Amino acid sequence: MANKILTPVTLWNNFDDSLPLQTEKGEEWADGKTSFIKLSFSGRAVGSDRVRIRALFARPVSGNNHPALLVMPDATGTCDAALARLFAEHGYAVLMPDYRGAWERSDFFTVYPQAVAYGNYMQAGRHILFADKTAKETSWYEWVAVARYALQCLRSLCPGVPVGAIGIKAGGDVVWQLAATADGLSCAIPICAGGWAAYKGIRKFGDNFELKMDEERYRFLGGVDSQAYAPYVRCPVLMLCSTNDDRFDADRAFDTFARINPQQEKTFYFSARYNGHIGNTSFKNLEMFAAKYLKGREVFVPAPVELSIEEDAGELVAKVLFDKNGEAEYCEVYMAEDTPESCLRDWTRCDRKRADGSEDSAYFRLNAYKGAKTVFAFAKAKYSSGFAVSSKIAVKRIEKPYANMVPAKRILYSSKNGTDSFTLDRYDNNVLADCFLDNSVRPVRLVDGPSGVKGVYSSYGLRLYRLHDPMYRPQGNAMLKFDAYAQAPAVLDVSVYVVRKDGSRERFSGEVELSGAEEWVPCVLGAKDLKNEEGKPIGSLGDGAYITFRSGNLFCINNLLWI
Repeated sequence: MANKILTPVTLWNNFDDSLPLQTEKGEEWADGKTSFIKLSFSGRAVGSDRVRIRALFARPVSGNNHPALLVMPDATGTCDAALARLFAEHGYAVLMPDYRGAWERSDFFTVYPQAVAYGNYMQAGRHILFADKTAKETSWYEWVAVARYALQCLRSLCPGVPVGAIGIKAGGDVVWQLAATADGLSCAIPICAGGWAAYKGIRKFGDNFELKMDEERYRFLGGVDSQAYAPYVRCPVLMLCSTNDDRFDADRAFDTFARINPQQEKTFYFSARYNGHIGNTSFKNLEMFAAKYLKGREVFVPAPVELSIEEDAGELVAKVLFDKNGEAEYCEVYMAEDTPESCLRDWTRCDRKRADGSEDSAYFRLNAYKGAKTVFAFAKAKYSSGFAVSSKIAVKRIEKPYANMVPAKRILYSSKNGTDSFTLDRYDNNVLADCFLDNSVRPVRLVDGPSGVKGVYSSYGLRLYRLHDPMYRPQGNAMLKFDAYAQAPAVLDVSVYVVRKDGSRERFSGEVELSGAEEWVPCVLGAKDLKNEEGKPIGSLGDGAYITFRSGNLFCINNLLWI
């Protein structure tokens, strides 16, 4: 089989997932309205050995015949009782297997035979990103095989009920393969899994967009990458992504989605400015989609928004077309400029220009910087059914001036503009499975500061990509001025990150002490105030890709500008 290029069909056509499960029950407990059982069961045969899978099963204490969900965590995650409880509380029986294998300080993990030790994430090496022999000798084959047997186990625990699959990040890529190769799934929901892993670091709209092909790349693209499985998907798909995901190129995510068989019901949503995480709107979509296909609820699932970048009365605009079968209650368009790295884009909300006299379309001004060479835009719309969908990320090369193009700006932010382009910096607070944000309070919001003036705040810290936006990029030795406030004495960490060509990031940081007095503190930082771990200052603030603000105490900032 050496050097053989396997397709999804030839790789999985003869896979045997019918061997006896040999299920054993471990610890059992109840937590409120949810019961839990730790399970151990056998997976695929490897010679005379078999993979031994560990999993967590959760279901509501009351009632029977609950629809079932197979939940695949990220490759660095494992069985998560809090996440399993979340879905159980929504009325599902949930099986969440471990597939990362042996892990430090863990005694509950899937055991892979030595012949396929690369199934263990910590021992995977090249087997994750390369198919040096065939697609079968990769970590992905072992992980999908775990999912195939976990699906059989879930069916044995919940006979006769609809079964869906949810996958998070690498688990989402597993679900792409599962949805294309396993029978009987009622729906599939890959989350932050855009495909095109072979193109890591090669941007769709960058100067270097061609992948250097060889036999190994053909093997990986043909039998491992998620976009290869999309045409074979056998069930309805909800694809949830985030626009600033640094694990894959968001520009290519919709290409994966577009490859799904058009006969399958499918839809797509972007969480704006998030990196590998989703918020309340995405989770609401997930709830409604699962309820439609697993509980038989009547839910209108709109098609993705269509967006094109056009000229209208001398202005550069985005034209948005809605699904004619539904009623769009609101629509937003976001734009960015001259940033081929999708994970670094400063997505700015656009002004609506007009409707064209039809309820099925609308126009938004793309007020690009006068020196911009490329404009990116995407739209998202929410329908009366409560379901929200997005468009692909459209791109246009700027070859002429437009009436609505604007000059460079010194003011990066004012609270008069709400939360504007700020997003979350760190995802280490109230986040389930490193993916699902707690949106009981808006993650980025305005809070009251002194003198009746509000400032922007997030318990996750604040991040702003405007250093990378040509409209706001500082010139020469510009310094950053801003106002900050904290209710109690606090130290505010301000960091600028430089992103190298190889994707590595270097942090240059400084600190601002806030007294906690009832007053705004004016702050000024220059390049010499921000230093890396070796104490070397950043060359220029304009070298940064983004800036962050963090503190252990509640703080807010306002009036960011260059001086």
